[in-house]
Amino acid sequence: MTETSGPQVDPRVVARYETYDEDARLWRPGLGDLVRLRTWDIFDRFVPPGGRVLDVGGGPGTHAAHLAGRGDDVTLIDPVPRHVAQARTRAADPDAAPFAVCLGDATHLPMASAGVDTVVLMGPLYHLVERAGRLAALAEARRVLRPGGLLVAEVIGRYGWALDATVKGLTGSAEVWADVERSVATGLSQDPQAVPAGSFWAYFHEPDELEGELGAAGFGDVRLLAVEGFAWLLGDLERRMSEPEPILAAVRLTESEPSMLGCSAHVMAIARAQS
Repeated sequence: MTETSGPQVDPRVVARYETYDEDARLWRPGLGDLVRLRTWDIFDRFVPPGGRVLDVGGGPGTHAAHLAGRGDDVTLIDPVPRHVAQARTRAADPDAAPFAVCLGDATHLPMASAGVDTVVLMGPLYHLVERAGRLAALAEARRVLRPGGLLVAEVIGRYGWALDATVKGLTGSAEVWADVERSVATGLSQDPQAVPAGSFWAYFHEPDELEGELGAAGFGDVRLLAVEGFAWLLGDLERRMSEPEPILAAVRLTESEPSMLGCSAHVMAIARAQS
Protein backbone atom coordinates (compact mmCIF):
# COMPACT_ATOMS: atom_id res chain seq x y z
CA MET A 1 0.00 0.00 0.00
CA THR A 2 1.33 3.45 -0.92
CA GLU A 3 0.02 6.88 -0.10
CA THR A 4 -1.47 9.00 -2.85
CA SER A 5 0.69 12.05 -3.59
CA GLY A 6 -2.26 14.42 -3.85
CA PRO A 7 -5.72 13.31 -2.70
CA GLN A 8 -8.44 14.61 -4.99
CA VAL A 9 -10.61 16.26 -2.37
CA ASP A 10 -12.40 19.61 -2.31
CA PRO A 11 -10.00 22.15 -0.74
CA ARG A 12 -12.93 23.63 1.18
CA VAL A 13 -13.26 20.34 3.05
CA VAL A 14 -9.54 20.20 3.85
CA ALA A 15 -9.60 23.82 5.04
CA ARG A 16 -12.45 23.04 7.42
CA TYR A 17 -10.71 20.13 9.12
CA GLU A 18 -7.29 21.74 9.29
CA THR A 19 -8.82 24.07 11.91
CA TYR A 20 -11.88 22.21 13.30
CA ASP A 21 -11.27 19.67 16.09
CA GLU A 22 -13.10 16.59 14.81
CA ASP A 23 -11.87 14.41 17.67
CA ALA A 24 -13.32 16.78 20.28
CA ARG A 25 -16.72 16.66 18.54
CA LEU A 26 -17.03 12.95 19.23
CA TRP A 27 -16.07 13.26 22.90
CA ARG A 28 -18.22 16.29 23.74
CA PRO A 29 -20.54 15.61 26.70
CA GLY A 30 -24.08 14.93 25.60
CA LEU A 31 -24.31 14.95 21.81
CA GLY A 32 -20.74 13.80 21.23
CA ASP A 33 -21.29 10.89 23.60
CA LEU A 34 -24.53 9.98 21.85
CA VAL A 35 -22.96 10.00 18.37
CA ARG A 36 -19.84 8.10 19.43
CA LEU A 37 -21.61 5.42 21.49
CA ARG A 38 -24.35 4.88 18.93
CA THR A 39 -21.74 4.54 16.18
CA TRP A 40 -19.79 1.99 18.19
CA ASP A 41 -23.00 0.12 19.05
CA ILE A 42 -23.76 -0.22 15.33
CA PHE A 43 -20.21 -1.36 14.59
CA ASP A 44 -20.28 -3.94 17.37
CA ARG A 45 -23.63 -5.40 16.25
CA PHE A 46 -23.06 -5.46 12.49
CA VAL A 47 -19.30 -5.68 11.83
CA PRO A 48 -17.91 -9.15 12.65
CA PRO A 49 -14.81 -8.74 14.88
CA GLY A 50 -11.36 -9.84 13.81
CA GLY A 51 -11.65 -8.94 10.13
CA ARG A 52 -9.71 -6.61 7.86
CA VAL A 53 -11.36 -3.17 8.04
CA LEU A 54 -10.69 -0.10 5.88
CA ASP A 55 -11.79 3.13 7.61
CA VAL A 56 -12.07 5.62 4.72
CA GLY A 57 -12.25 9.26 5.77
CA GLY A 58 -11.47 8.08 9.28
CA GLY A 59 -10.35 11.48 10.55
CA PRO A 60 -8.18 11.50 13.68
CA GLY A 61 -8.83 7.81 14.35
CA THR A 62 -11.57 7.79 16.99
CA HIS A 63 -13.48 4.94 15.34
CA ALA A 64 -10.38 3.17 14.01
CA ALA A 65 -9.04 2.90 17.56
CA HIS A 66 -12.31 1.36 18.73
CA LEU A 67 -12.31 -1.19 15.90
CA ALA A 68 -8.66 -2.05 16.46
CA GLY A 69 -9.40 -2.51 20.14
CA ARG A 70 -11.93 -5.23 19.21
CA GLY A 71 -9.16 -7.13 17.41
CA ASP A 72 -9.80 -5.87 13.87
CA ASP A 73 -6.93 -5.34 11.41
CA VAL A 74 -7.64 -1.68 10.64
CA THR A 75 -6.24 0.70 8.05
CA LEU A 76 -7.36 4.33 8.22
CA ILE A 77 -7.26 6.51 5.10
CA ASP A 78 -7.95 10.25 5.22
CA PRO A 79 -7.23 13.18 2.85
CA VAL A 80 -6.53 15.77 5.58
CA PRO A 81 -2.85 15.89 6.64
CA ARG A 82 -3.76 17.10 10.14
CA HIS A 83 -6.07 14.11 10.62
CA VAL A 84 -3.40 11.72 9.39
CA ALA A 85 -0.89 13.12 11.88
CA GLN A 86 -3.42 12.86 14.73
CA ALA A 87 -4.37 9.31 13.76
CA ARG A 88 -0.73 8.23 13.63
CA THR A 89 -0.19 9.58 17.13
CA ARG A 90 -3.23 7.66 18.36
CA ALA A 91 -2.18 4.48 16.55
CA ALA A 92 1.25 4.64 18.19
CA ASP A 93 -0.17 4.83 21.73
CA PRO A 94 1.49 1.93 23.60
CA ASP A 95 -1.60 1.50 25.76
CA ALA A 96 -3.97 0.99 22.80
CA ALA A 97 -4.30 -1.41 19.89
CA PRO A 98 -2.32 -0.28 16.81
CA PHE A 99 -3.73 0.40 13.36
CA ALA A 100 -2.27 1.53 10.03
CA VAL A 101 -2.72 5.10 8.77
CA CYS A 102 -2.44 6.42 5.21
CA LEU A 103 -3.03 9.74 3.43
CA GLY A 104 -5.48 9.12 0.61
CA ASP A 105 -8.72 9.83 -1.21
CA ALA A 106 -12.00 7.88 -1.05
CA THR A 107 -12.31 7.90 -4.85
CA HIS A 108 -8.79 6.48 -5.44
CA LEU A 109 -8.01 4.02 -2.67
CA PRO A 110 -4.39 2.82 -2.49
CA MET A 111 -5.48 -0.77 -1.87
CA ALA A 112 -5.58 -4.01 -3.85
CA SER A 113 -8.92 -5.30 -5.05
CA ALA A 114 -11.03 -7.77 -3.06
CA GLY A 115 -8.78 -7.74 0.00
CA VAL A 116 -10.95 -6.15 2.70
CA ASP A 117 -13.80 -7.61 4.79
CA THR A 118 -15.41 -4.29 5.77
CA VAL A 119 -15.24 -0.72 4.46
CA VAL A 120 -16.34 2.08 6.76
CA LEU A 121 -17.28 5.40 5.12
CA MET A 122 -17.99 7.90 7.90
CA GLY A 123 -17.55 11.17 6.00
CA PRO A 124 -16.93 10.83 2.26
CA LEU A 125 -20.58 10.44 1.25
CA TYR A 126 -21.50 13.83 2.67
CA HIS A 127 -18.35 15.73 1.75
CA LEU A 128 -18.62 14.55 -1.87
CA VAL A 129 -21.46 16.90 -2.79
CA GLU A 130 -21.86 15.65 -6.36
CA ARG A 131 -23.57 12.31 -6.97
CA ALA A 132 -20.83 11.26 -9.40
CA GLY A 133 -18.22 11.67 -6.69
CA ARG A 134 -20.24 9.64 -4.21
CA LEU A 135 -20.74 6.86 -6.74
CA ALA A 136 -17.00 6.88 -7.44
CA ALA A 137 -16.27 6.46 -3.72
CA LEU A 138 -18.81 3.66 -3.44
CA ALA A 139 -17.34 1.96 -6.53
CA GLU A 140 -13.89 2.07 -4.90
CA ALA A 141 -15.31 0.63 -1.70
CA ARG A 142 -16.88 -2.21 -3.67
CA ARG A 143 -13.62 -2.80 -5.58
CA VAL A 144 -11.53 -3.31 -2.44
CA LEU A 145 -14.16 -5.44 -0.67
CA ARG A 146 -14.11 -9.19 -0.98
CA PRO A 147 -17.25 -10.66 -2.60
CA GLY A 148 -20.07 -10.29 -0.09
CA GLY A 149 -18.00 -7.87 1.99
CA LEU A 150 -19.67 -5.37 4.29
CA LEU A 151 -20.11 -1.63 3.77
CA VAL A 152 -20.92 0.68 6.69
CA ALA A 153 -21.63 4.13 5.27
CA GLU A 154 -22.92 7.28 6.96
CA VAL A 155 -24.70 10.34 5.58
CA ILE A 156 -26.20 13.48 7.08
CA GLY A 157 -30.00 13.56 7.00
CA ARG A 158 -31.67 16.06 4.68
CA TYR A 159 -33.44 17.82 7.57
CA GLY A 160 -30.50 17.86 9.97
CA TRP A 161 -29.69 21.56 9.60
CA ALA A 162 -33.36 22.60 9.73
CA LEU A 163 -33.80 20.74 13.04
CA ASP A 164 -30.46 21.80 14.50
CA ALA A 165 -30.94 25.48 13.67
CA THR A 166 -34.44 25.41 15.15
CA VAL A 167 -33.32 23.76 18.39
CA LYS A 168 -30.53 26.34 18.72
CA GLY A 169 -32.89 29.26 18.08
CA LEU A 170 -31.06 30.38 14.94
CA THR A 171 -33.88 30.43 12.40
CA GLY A 172 -34.73 34.07 13.13
CA SER A 173 -31.60 35.05 11.23
CA ALA A 174 -32.33 35.72 7.55
CA GLU A 175 -28.91 34.35 6.58
CA VAL A 176 -29.35 31.14 8.54
CA TRP A 177 -32.88 30.69 7.24
CA ALA A 178 -31.66 31.01 3.65
CA ASP A 179 -29.15 28.22 4.33
CA VAL A 180 -31.84 26.08 5.98
CA GLU A 181 -34.19 26.49 3.04
CA ARG A 182 -31.39 25.72 0.60
CA SER A 183 -30.36 22.58 2.50
CA VAL A 184 -33.91 21.22 2.39
CA ALA A 185 -34.45 22.10 -1.28
CA THR A 186 -31.07 21.05 -2.69
CA GLY A 187 -29.21 19.09 -0.01
CA LEU A 188 -26.31 21.56 -0.06
CA SER A 189 -25.12 22.99 3.26
CA GLN A 190 -24.03 26.33 1.73
CA ASP A 191 -24.46 28.45 -1.36
CA PRO A 192 -21.99 26.70 -3.70
CA GLN A 193 -20.93 30.05 -5.15
CA ALA A 194 -20.02 31.54 -1.77
CA VAL A 195 -18.85 28.97 0.78
CA PRO A 196 -17.31 30.92 3.70
CA ALA A 197 -13.73 29.96 4.53
CA GLY A 198 -13.61 27.16 7.10
CA SER A 199 -17.35 26.52 6.98
CA PHE A 200 -19.04 23.12 6.74
CA TRP A 201 -19.40 22.12 3.09
CA ALA A 202 -21.47 18.99 2.64
CA TYR A 203 -24.44 17.25 1.06
CA PHE A 204 -27.50 16.14 3.07
CA HIS A 205 -29.26 12.96 1.91
CA GLU A 206 -32.83 11.79 1.80
CA PRO A 207 -32.87 8.18 3.11
CA ASP A 208 -34.24 6.68 -0.11
CA GLU A 209 -31.64 8.63 -2.08
CA LEU A 210 -28.87 6.91 -0.11
CA GLU A 211 -30.43 3.52 -0.78
CA GLY A 212 -30.60 4.33 -4.49
CA GLU A 213 -26.94 5.34 -4.66
CA LEU A 214 -25.90 2.12 -2.93
CA GLY A 215 -27.91 0.08 -5.41
CA ALA A 216 -26.41 1.96 -8.37
CA ALA A 217 -22.91 1.19 -7.04
CA GLY A 218 -23.54 -2.55 -6.76
CA PHE A 219 -24.53 -2.95 -3.12
CA GLY A 220 -27.51 -4.92 -1.87
CA ASP A 221 -29.14 -6.17 1.33
CA VAL A 222 -29.27 -2.52 2.42
CA ARG A 223 -30.39 -1.67 5.94
CA LEU A 224 -30.76 1.98 7.02
CA LEU A 225 -30.34 2.94 10.67
CA ALA A 226 -30.89 6.25 12.46
CA VAL A 227 -27.73 7.08 14.40
CA GLU A 228 -29.05 9.71 16.84
CA GLY A 229 -32.73 9.22 15.99
CA PHE A 230 -34.92 11.51 18.07
CA ALA A 231 -32.50 11.71 21.01
CA TRP A 232 -30.26 14.49 19.70
CA LEU A 233 -33.23 16.89 19.95
CA LEU A 234 -33.67 16.43 23.71
CA GLY A 235 -33.03 19.64 25.61
CA ASP A 236 -31.50 17.82 28.56
CA LEU A 237 -29.42 15.38 26.54
CA GLU A 238 -26.16 16.08 28.38
CA ARG A 239 -27.73 15.24 31.73
CA ARG A 240 -29.39 12.11 30.39
CA MET A 241 -26.16 10.88 28.78
CA SER A 242 -24.50 10.78 32.20
CA GLU A 243 -26.25 7.39 32.39
CA PRO A 244 -26.50 6.60 28.68
CA GLU A 245 -28.01 3.13 28.49
CA PRO A 246 -31.73 4.13 28.67
CA ILE A 247 -31.27 6.63 25.82
CA LEU A 248 -29.16 4.22 23.77
CA ALA A 249 -31.73 1.44 24.25
CA ALA A 250 -34.61 3.67 23.10
CA VAL A 251 -32.75 4.84 20.00
CA ARG A 252 -31.69 1.26 19.19
CA LEU A 253 -35.32 0.12 19.49
CA THR A 254 -36.49 2.71 16.96
CA GLU A 255 -33.41 2.92 14.70
CA SER A 256 -35.07 1.35 11.62
CA GLU A 257 -38.34 3.29 11.82
CA PRO A 258 -38.64 5.55 8.72
CA SER A 259 -39.79 8.55 10.76
CA MET A 260 -36.67 8.23 12.91
CA LEU A 261 -34.50 8.18 9.79
CA GLY A 262 -36.07 11.47 8.75
CA CYS A 263 -35.41 13.24 12.05
CA SER A 264 -31.94 11.83 12.72
CA ALA A 265 -28.89 14.01 12.16
CA HIS A 266 -27.05 11.04 10.64
CA VAL A 267 -28.21 7.87 8.91
CA MET A 268 -26.05 4.76 8.68
CA ALA A 269 -26.35 2.21 5.87
CA ILE A 270 -25.30 -1.41 6.26
CA ALA A 271 -24.94 -3.12 2.88
CA ARG A 272 -23.23 -6.02 1.10
CA ALA A 273 -21.07 -5.95 -2.04
CA GLN A 274 -22.91 -7.88 -4.74
CA SER A 275 -21.05 -10.20 -7.10
